[in-house]
Amino acid sequence: MAEAFSRTAMISLYRKILRLHKRVLPNEMKELGDSYVRSEFKQHKKAKVGEVKVFARQWKEYLYTIEAQAASGTFGRNLREEEAAHLNQEQKENLKRLEEEAKRAGEN
Repeated sequence: MAEAFSRTAMISLYRKILRLHKRVLPNEMKELGDSYVRSEFKQHKKAKVGEVKVFARQWKEYLYTIEAQAASGTFGRNLREEEAAHLNQEQKENLKRLEEEAKRAGEN
């Protein structure tokens, strides 16, 4: 990840996410979420400063969202149109793959 962002801060964010998953998610969702988080953080190890800022902000937002959803007892939400419009092709493919994996996990 970009040097301007503290490696320690990014590791701390990563660990917070994994701890949150362990604390609040059902096991199937935890496994899928952990796998996705690992993959995303690994892919962004060599990202540019601007990308890392956006990446960290989005994952912090994710933390707050999951905490709020855990408190309400309901997980998930639909992607807003403006969010979907800003996805690049790789992100759309990742989202589709994640959706398929979530459906398979729900069937088991």
